[in-house]
Amino acid sequence: MKSVCILTTFFEAESGYSLIAVVETQLKMLIEHGYNPSVVVRDDFRFGGEDSLWRQEIVDIMPILPAFNITPGIPESFEDDVQKLVVIFNQHLSKFDVIITHDIILQTFYQRHNVALRRYCKQRPDQLFLHWIHSCPNPMDAENEYPQNCRYTPIPGYIVYPNDSDRERVAETYHMPLNQVIANRASHSIDPLDVWAYSDLTKEIAKKSGLLKAEVAVVYPARLDKGKQPEKIIRLLAGVQEWGLDVSLLIVDWQSGGDSFQIYINRLVGLADELGIKDRLHFTSRLDDRALQGVPRQTVMELMDLSTVYVHPSMIETYSLVVHEAMLRGKLIVLNDDLPMMHELFGEHGIYFKFGADRLKRTYDPDEQTYWNEHSQALASAFLENSALRAQAYARRAWNPDVMWHNFKPLLELEICELLKQ
Repeated sequence: MKSVCILTTFFEAESGYSLIAVVETQLKMLIEHGYNPSVVVRDDFRFGGEDSLWRQEIVDIMPILPAFNITPGIPESFEDDVQKLVVIFNQHLSKFDVIITHDIILQTFYQRHNVALRRYCKQRPDQLFLHWIHSCPNPMDAENEYPQNCRYTPIPGYIVYPNDSDRERVAETYHMPLNQVIANRASHSIDPLDVWAYSDLTKEIAKKSGLLKAEVAVVYPARLDKGKQPEKIIRLLAGVQEWGLDVSLLIVDWQSGGDSFQIYINRLVGLADELGIKDRLHFTSRLDDRALQGVPRQTVMELMDLSTVYVHPSMIETYSLVVHEAMLRGKLIVLNDDLPMMHELFGEHGIYFKFGADRLKRTYDPDEQTYWNEHSQALASAFLENSALRAQAYARRAWNPDVMWHNFKPLLELEICELLKQ
């Protein structure tokens, strides 16, 4: 496994600076997949607290860069400063296989680092250099005088840029061959369980249930009596899956540990198995021992936040706070057409299906699953027409670190390019 070092000029890592988030993503991906990355920072770097990634016991943090004063123009000490950096790079970077930099060759206030890095790179034809830049200088503004021209000249290694649309412009600006400018957005992946302050219990349940991998992801908090009719959701989602959407149902079962409840849960699992979605159905009490008799209200709210659709098939209701809460969280709402108060309370703000009621025994012709297969199209269509929910599901499924690692790892295996060998 290759040794990797990320070269930054950070003096802190607790602010909302987006570049810090990008570097954290790279560090987390590397650690998650067995690498032991190092990260270079300034010698006045402020280490993080006990909940921070930026601690020596988690990451090899190397506070070795001088804290140069950033002043307009070229300081008199420029060449001396550059030489100090070259010495530091030679002392500390030579042991790594891959060196990742961030905006060193882009930002004007890193000109000393830019020049020093170029000198170091030319001395190390055995190392792979990946230069991330997060913007691109205007090639029309290119300067010819040293050291300003270093923002517009080739550098050993590869330039990595977040999109393909500007790749030719980047190559033109740096006078690099197009195949040495790589479009890659893996470092901009976001794990929603990581960036928001969800509880550990929420994170564990969400991971074990695969909640974030589904498009139509339903969380149903309920004490599992038959009046709550979770089997109707199972049938509905089986139909939705037939329309090509990935589904998930997480039932947050409250005080449902008795034998009768376990028999009922087993029946629900059997129904899901029969309909081909057994691996899409989960119960919190069976995912985590801390949830045997229920979960805290905050965890319910957090799990709801991670869903996309809320289905409420209960046959007995007076109000339903959970519907109200789901609406506040922007979920697509599915309600029981057979309960008049659903229309009274929630009006046209949901999709209505005939789930039956205590006052109305519902029969389905020719059979119940045929009904749900046919009517599931309405839910599938409503989801697909809701661009916000569709985008949310896509970002969770396609732009998370687990998926994007497969785009990041090949960069570490690139051949050392010809420009570096010259």
